[in-house]
Amino acid sequence: MAGQAETAQADAEAARADADAARAELRDRIIEHEAARQATRQEADQAITEAQRQAGEAISQARAERAAAVEQAEADKTAAQAARELGRVRADNERERDEILARLTDTAKRLSEVTTAHGAELQQMRADTARERDELRTALESRAQVLEESRGELRGRAERAERDLDTARAELARARQESGTAGTQGTTRRRRTGQE
Repeated sequence: MAGQAETAQADAEAARADADAARAELRDRIIEHEAARQATRQEADQAITEAQRQAGEAISQARAERAAAVEQAEADKTAAQAARELGRVRADNERERDEILARLTDTAKRLSEVTTAHGAELQQMRADTARERDELRTALESRAQVLEESRGELRGRAERAERDLDTARAELARARQESGTAGTQGTTRRRRTGQE
């Protein structure tokens, strides 16, 4: 009975150790996923910053070119040439602006796709974590119930054994008392018979 109680206690300790290990593993997985998400966000921020820098450079260059074209037109004193140069600069500026907007749109699209993918992955991981936690809780509760039932059964056996031991002791004491009384009466009869 003592061996069974020790075995039940060892099982309970092993179950607690398994639960601690599972929680540690889940915590590590969540930390790793969060680090990956932060890295992805940082890369996306860097891409946006680079696109904005390129856009600023292109706009600055376009403004410089436009200023140069205007100065050239004024130097040539030709209104037609100035108009043509201005139209070309405007067309170039519009083309460059469209290209910049296209790059920014593409960057925003990639960022949105990455964010959506990581959001779905994080949601799936949270669902998996919750499911594993529920399964672990159910297993621990089941094992705890089995251990509690085993403990109750062992306690009942111990109590019955103690009652049986007390009964046996009482019967032994009564048997010894009856045996002693019978022996005393036999000695008294033999003494009386010898006196007669």
